[in-house]
Amino acid sequence: MSQPDLDSQIVSRLKDPWKFVFVDMDIAVLCSGLGFTLMLSEINTLIAMAAAGSVGFYLHKSRQDKPPGYLAHKAYWYFPQSLLGLKRVPPQYCLYTVG
Repeated sequence: MSQPDLDSQIVSRLKDPWKFVFVDMDIAVLCSGLGFTLMLSEINTLIAMAAAGSVGFYLHKSRQDKPPGYLAHKAYWYFPQSLLGLKRVPPQYCLYTVG
């Protein structure tokens, strides 16, 4: 088999997710929302920033070397179906019957 010529290959879309500085956009939005909520609840600003930063660091490290839909699949398995009904993932009984 011949290898495709990568110099003439047309890329249909970028494979990297959107970034805010050096963090994925979904983590940045989640942590900024968490920090804003903690600051509105009149918690010390440094404590709110530290909590949001540590949650962001944990999410960033836990997603490292995993596929892009990892958190959605994890949420599907651990949250009840009534709380989070994902439509693009097959129900659990289909996975059990397939093997």
